Amino acid sequence: MITATAVCKRLQLLSTEHTSSGAVHSVFDHAVNLELAGRSGLIGLIAEGKPLTPYAASVRTDIPFTQAGVCAGMAALLRNGRIELPQMGIEIDLAAAKAVDLCVDSIEMRYDRNAADALTEQITAVLLRADAQASLAPLITGSGGNAYSRFLEPRLNELTAAVSLGAEDAAIQAASRVAGCGMGLTPSSDDLLTGYLFTLHLVLREQGRGDARRLIPRMAQAAAERTNRISATFLLQSGEGLANAAICDLFRSMFQFMDPAAARRALERVFEIGSTSGADMLAGIALALRKHYGGSEE
Repeated sequence: MITATAVCKRLQLLSTEHTSSGAVHSVFDHAVNLELAGRSGLIGLIAEGKPLTPYAASVRTDIPFTQAGVCAGMAALLRNGRIELPQMGIEIDLAAAKAVDLCVDSIEMRYDRNAADALTEQITAVLLRADAQASLAPLITGSGGNAYSRFLEPRLNELTAAVSLGAEDAAIQAASRVAGCGMGLTPSSDDLLTGYLFTLHLVLREQGRGDARRLIPRMAQAAAERTNRISATFLLQSGEGLANAAICDLFRSMFQFMDPAAARRALERVFEIGSTSGADMLAGIALALRKHYGGSEE
């Protein structure tokens, strides 16, 4: 039995407004991805206890998805507020699940530069624990380094400079040149870009630069075209200003409530995502805060 306990508000609304057919794209122990007709991004089922992601439902299961009989290629339907896997007789009720807003615009900004500086310091401290040979943490901590961080550093400098100058074409090209670099299901540079683009939405909103925010989905699209389908999904979502629940909690704890203890708890949840994905997302968040908001420029 699979029961939805929480659902991204965007997915819940989509499930009541449209009927879409498709198939299971991929299956992992803690996640199932569905591809539906007419959507470039994937729909997700996330095991309860893991951070809810955009356009996904958090579900309670007794065993890992890989042992539950769900297989790539199985038919999938989204209709009438439900996700259905007909071959398994599974219907997941999204209407009864708790709706969660994972959009940056749901975060109230009561604190600004001081919160940004404090958050940057917290992230840097956490990234000192990351594997400097496997992650992009050295881009923020300045310690050690690896082939990927050395390769990406000048490209990221080009990206942040273009964004700061409002050079749209250069920023789009730079985002494309950063994507798809690193090991893992979601390459490290894509995870970094996901954190960076989501944070950029928040920074530009706070600065009253609504027009500049229109550049972010275009950067995300350019990057998505240079990587795999799963990683592209997260990039496109960050381009929309959407992020997983742990990242949203992190921003809300600092910028809305200035609660460092809550921020540390959220930081740990982000840091624990994947082998290095969480650390790389945090590196992207710190990069955006340093270059475009608070924190040190050094």
